[in-house]
Amino acid sequence: MRILLIISLCFNSIFIFCQIPDAKRDFQWLIGYRDSVDKTVINLFDFSTLPLSIQPFSISNGYLPLRSGVTICDTTGNLLIYSSGCDVFDGQLQALTNGTHITPNDWVYAGYCPDYYPFTQSWLILPDPVKDSLFYLLVIGHHQSTGDGIHAWGLYASHLSNQEVFEKNKLICADSIFGGHLTTCRHANGRDWWLVLNKIKTNQYYKYLLSPLGIHFVDLQTIGMPTDWYGSGTGQSAFSPDGSKFIHYDNVTDMFFFDFDRCSGILSNFRQVTIEHNEDSGNSQGGMAISPNSRFAYTFGYLYSYQVDLQANDLQASVTQVAYWDSTFVGSFKTTFGKAASAPDGKIYAAVPGGNPYMHIIHNPNAKGDSCQFEQHGLFLPYSWNTNTMPNFPNFRLGRMEGSVCDKVYTGTNEVAGGKSEIKILPNPNNGTFQIQLPTEHYTDWSLEIVDLNGQIRWQSKCVRNQVHINASLPPGYTSLSVLNATVAKK
Repeated sequence: MRILLIISLCFNSIFIFCQIPDAKRDFQWLIGYRDSVDKTVINLFDFSTLPLSIQPFSISNGYLPLRSGVTICDTTGNLLIYSSGCDVFDGQLQALTNGTHITPNDWVYAGYCPDYYPFTQSWLILPDPVKDSLFYLLVIGHHQSTGDGIHAWGLYASHLSNQEVFEKNKLICADSIFGGHLTTCRHANGRDWWLVLNKIKTNQYYKYLLSPLGIHFVDLQTIGMPTDWYGSGTGQSAFSPDGSKFIHYDNVTDMFFFDFDRCSGILSNFRQVTIEHNEDSGNSQGGMAISPNSRFAYTFGYLYSYQVDLQANDLQASVTQVAYWDSTFVGSFKTTFGKAASAPDGKIYAAVPGGNPYMHIIHNPNAKGDSCQFEQHGLFLPYSWNTNTMPNFPNFRLGRMEGSVCDKVYTGTNEVAGGKSEIKILPNPNNGTFQIQLPTEHYTDWSLEIVDLNGQIRWQSKCVRNQVHINASLPPGYTSLSVLNATVAKK
């Protein structure tokens, strides 16, 4: 059993304020595919200036997605890493060292690559909590087609920089999970990341945490109703931008709403909302997104789009239709509603399920009902068509949860009382037996508490020396250690 202790400094003289260096990680999107043999560019959405600008992005090597691509920017908002679901590239579309055949399933690579990866919303790139020049590329794997269709199985992780893949396709979750619903939320400490995965045809949810230890299992929670689907690509899941809600949407079980605790990862307050016409033909390709103010959830169900007010006492009664397909065709393709994403410009964009040069826009998603300004086929894609592909990003602008039991993290060295001060935990990680040491030149007396992921105090004591030995019964995984009420000695 290994336990990681993270120090939270809770006394006024040495607060650690967590900035958000990742705020521009989603500022550039790649949208489109090689729709003809002579195609040389697709669309690059650039949110660094407003309004959104769409620029040509060269694809001369032809390695572009049809249905599932993922990107991440550097901290200044420039494209840094891109994966087609088949291989992984830098911002100039040069393959990374060891970056070919990045999909974990040989049958997918043999049957679809390098042209495209067939499963939407199954990829995600997150910065390494230890070093912001390293990243984790996450992917949901899939079993080959059977009589019941293609089933999503396994979560895999690759560790990489923008030059090289160091570790490829490490199996994280060895189980059947809901495909196309990969999403994440920043931990309340402002540094780590939560992953929540629904085990198919059950009401069980795997919880994993990406922390300085890597990606590790936290728990398997049973809550609510079981999903009634094999989990191959229908709908989307999303966390609200403020991290307080987790929502699962598919065309069979409609919408599942949960409250989410960013400290513990615990889901609570389950509610189901029925969406009218949700099982209509074509809706298996639908999606959802949540408004920037975290108040409204939107469904994009092929012919219909609905809004749910998350502040309403009765969620079911708050369901409001905000759009119905207006019968527009491009050639033989309908401009219906598909996967969706909330963008850095405060708008929500939705793809069209079939090949199409248009996308839909909700201009004011923070507003109730028709005031949200849903514009069908309101965005023209000038450089290539798209087919139900939207980028998959977390809310990179969500910071730490101030005032929570786990809102601060200790990085090892802090500016204290005019000088540098080392606070040490030895060993760390540990099995619950360790020592903590503060420098004698700064502290005379102090208090200490250890808090688990559920907010329960596991150990606490007042200390009069700069070093204390602890032997505590602690749960495996990630635990917060708080230094409280320290007195800074005068010199």
